Amino acid sequence: AVVSTQSTGGSASEEIATVLFDILPRWQGAEEEVVTLLSSVCASLGPRTPLTPSNLKHVVDLIRTTDHERRSLHHSCLVLLAKLSCHFPGLVLDHVIAIFTFMGDNTVRKDDNYSIQVLQEAITTIVPVIRQKKDIVSILRVFCDSLPHIPSHRYDAIFSLLIKTAGAKYLFQVFVFVLEYCSREREMASQLSHFLQGLTQHFGSADLISTTSSLLKTLSNLPQKLGKKIGKTFKVRVAPGLELGIIDTKHYNYFKLGLATQIFLISGSKHFTGLLGECEGREEEKMVASMIETSFSMMIEHQCVTPTDKFTELLNKRLYGIVQGVTGGLPAGLLTSVVRALLATDTQLIHQKTLDVLQHRMKIEYSWSEDLKSGLLELVPTLLTLKQEDHRWKVINTIITKLGGDNPEVTQTVLTTTLSHLHTPTEPLVGCVCACVTALGLRTAQTLPELVPAAISNLPATAEVLCTVYTTVPQFSGAYVSDTLISLAKIPASVTRLPGVIGTKIQLRLLLPALTKASAAILSQSGSVGCVTETLSAALKEVPSRDIVAQVTPLTGIFTSLLSLRDTSPTSFDRDSEDQVINCFIALVYKLTEKDFLPLLMSLLEWSEESVDRSVTFFNLTTQLSAKLQGLFLLFAGSIFVSLVKKLEDLKSDSKDKGFENKKRKKSAVDVVGEMEGFCLSTLFNILKHDTTHTFLTSDRFDTVLPVLLDLVGSTELSSLLPALTELPIAANNPRLWKQFNFQLLSRAKSPDVRTRQDVVSLYLEFVIKMGQSYSDLLADSLPFIAELLEDSDDGVEGTVKSVVEKIEEVTGESMDQHL
Repeated sequence: AVVSTQSTGGSASEEIATVLFDILPRWQGAEEEVVTLLSSVCASLGPRTPLTPSNLKHVVDLIRTTDHERRSLHHSCLVLLAKLSCHFPGLVLDHVIAIFTFMGDNTVRKDDNYSIQVLQEAITTIVPVIRQKKDIVSILRVFCDSLPHIPSHRYDAIFSLLIKTAGAKYLFQVFVFVLEYCSREREMASQLSHFLQGLTQHFGSADLISTTSSLLKTLSNLPQKLGKKIGKTFKVRVAPGLELGIIDTKHYNYFKLGLATQIFLISGSKHFTGLLGECEGREEEKMVASMIETSFSMMIEHQCVTPTDKFTELLNKRLYGIVQGVTGGLPAGLLTSVVRALLATDTQLIHQKTLDVLQHRMKIEYSWSEDLKSGLLELVPTLLTLKQEDHRWKVINTIITKLGGDNPEVTQTVLTTTLSHLHTPTEPLVGCVCACVTALGLRTAQTLPELVPAAISNLPATAEVLCTVYTTVPQFSGAYVSDTLISLAKIPASVTRLPGVIGTKIQLRLLLPALTKASAAILSQSGSVGCVTETLSAALKEVPSRDIVAQVTPLTGIFTSLLSLRDTSPTSFDRDSEDQVINCFIALVYKLTEKDFLPLLMSLLEWSEESVDRSVTFFNLTTQLSAKLQGLFLLFAGSIFVSLVKKLEDLKSDSKDKGFENKKRKKSAVDVVGEMEGFCLSTLFNILKHDTTHTFLTSDRFDTVLPVLLDLVGSTELSSLLPALTELPIAANNPRLWKQFNFQLLSRAKSPDVRTRQDVVSLYLEFVIKMGQSYSDLLADSLPFIAELLEDSDDGVEGTVKSVVEKIEEVTGESMDQHL
């Protein structure tokens, strides 16, 4: 039957509508016709339509429970809902959500393209009509509150179309509502966070930047603490016309952190950074600059106002990540414009953080575009005017390192500016100066008269500047070497690598006059010559032997000057300094041939005869040199043997005072006699020890040195005498000389002095050990002396002799009982 509602009375039409709503769930197979009639009747009745929640539920159930073969029924139902929403928007909105939850048992298990199509059609059909009667924010609120009931796989399709239907500017409200829900229901936070990030993929640069900016502004405007509680919740005004009900402080912090995290994830996403690359509008540039400034302002506020806690630290990390994400995706031109805008603010802390972010962007930039290069170069004058010195120097350093070589005018301007700050050097400033010098290369020469003296006067902080200068322009910096070393002598040389750089970069012929001048000045001031020796050692290791041979004369002069430390500065003498000079001399010896070295050694020997202090230094030199050269030193040992024996004769107890009195030795802080004794004996021991071919110690030399050594027994420290004296027969390797040594040593045991006898038997024990089985030939001659010593009145002597007997039994393999 066809019912003409236009000709029917109002009450009759209402009755018809009531009947149709009542029969709708029971007329299976004729639902479409009933819905069509309802649409006609409801359009006529308008607000007088007898609509109840149960009636509306019947219509929604038809959409949910019917399959895709009845598409026309779905469409008719949606048209009916659209007409009803014109007059009953709230009621329709409350029930239409059920469409988006489950559309029948089959759809719970599996969504098909048609079910998604129905959802999309429902939004495009019903939402615009409801929006005319009801606030869109309220509509979004209903959808967001229904998220727990909507299958997660439908989130993206529903909300992307919903926001596009309502307007992209409402993406911001969706984020706020979802994050508020996450603050209460933490178990869904991860899932909904993933949904929100996927939702951003549907929007372009302008919409997404605007949304991100609004979210960040909302975060910055949130109060630090919750206000007065109204009912069961705290009311927090998020934006004009938008309030949230927060349960407590814990959930409020979750909301704020969730907001910061979402902005952080958006700003760091490839989609967002890709969109930033398309930004060219002035409005978007202002928006990006505002985002960064807002982030910085919040971080500064947290540092100054909020007590440091775990939540604040995490929030600040998110904020800094937002800044890095935003700046990381900005195109070069926009980046420098945004940085310039931020540096134009009045807040110094914003300047500092802006420079940090710019530095980070430059470091991660794999290749610099021409736009970025030109923008950064244009930014340099602005950077030079800032007060955040350490931060600006780091940024300028990076720019100059990358671009300075191709832009000498800018680099020269930076170098000139840095010179005025070099009186208070910091590590970033020093790094910036080094970058400028490296970039300018030879063009730095014109700045050296101002640069180098300023750097020298501020050592050691500016040591790297001088290292860079000597490395970059060594041909123009030789004139400053002596002043540099004189200043270095006042500080520990170990704090800088500067001496090594000077030694390897400056040519030897230019370096030696500077070293001569520097060493004279340092010695006159009783300073440390470590920097001079370190410089010279580095040069000697680097320079070819032929160049060193050509400079032997000035080298000899330098070493005689440096080796005079003990003689010229006895009160401030430092043994370590002398050892440094000797190590440097050994580096020179390694580069010389026998022919070149022997005259140098003889010159030093002649020089040493002028004072006892020089003699001590000379034999300290020969001790260390013989230990390093080992067997090679035997080539030169004969040249110093006579002098060595003569010094040992002077050490005899009966002539010691006389020998040293004639030298007019200056008073010294060290025991010159003891050192002379130790060095001479150590040198002799090294010579004897490395005479493996037994060619050096001839009979004549043996006869010369043995009496001298034996005369020292009892008056010299046994630890110094024992190695050399017991090594003498081993080096001789001659049975006749062994017997001579054995007899003369044991003869000294007849001395009335207990110390002498004790030293003799101690020496003899070591002699037996070194001789080993060869001692058997000497046993018969030794027994009378050993028998007599076994009856010595001193218990110490007697005990040592017993140890000698035991060792003899061990090496000969026979018992001494039958002989003693």
